[in-house]
Amino acid sequence: MAEKGRNLVTIPVVERKAQEYKTQDGSVPFRDWLVDLKDARAKAKITRAVTQMESGNFGDHKPITDGNGLQERRIDCGPGYRIYYITEGDELIILFAGSDKPDQQAAIGVAKDYLADYKARKPKVSPPQQKAGHPPSKRRKHKGKK
Repeated sequence: MAEKGRNLVTIPVVERKAQEYKTQDGSVPFRDWLVDLKDARAKAKITRAVTQMESGNFGDHKPITDGNGLQERRIDCGPGYRIYYITEGDELIILFAGSDKPDQQAAIGVAKDYLADYKARKPKVSPPQQKAGHPPSKRRKHKGKK
């Protein structure tokens, strides 16, 4: 009998944080959509899906054609709910909108608009400033006695 834990491999789990996109006027479209849903079971499944995404399990998802990085997470419940989001690096999920299957095409168009606005307003990260003188990759050779 093998010792307990000897044949197990630890799989690293990437934890991410889900954040909701906020429009310039301060509204939060994803939250507004979720709060307005009448189906309590659907709300629970959608909330669980977001939690799973934060744990790295994106489930039934696919990229949106010409979506500039926009993804669609499908949730099998009722009329078929969708969550529209992007990931940024290994740490962040930005939630833009949600819909059910009948409203899918309109919601994708709106989510694309939200994504464009998000990217336009996102602070640009500047590369680190170099000190005056030579770039760090080049070293000066010292003239000295041999």
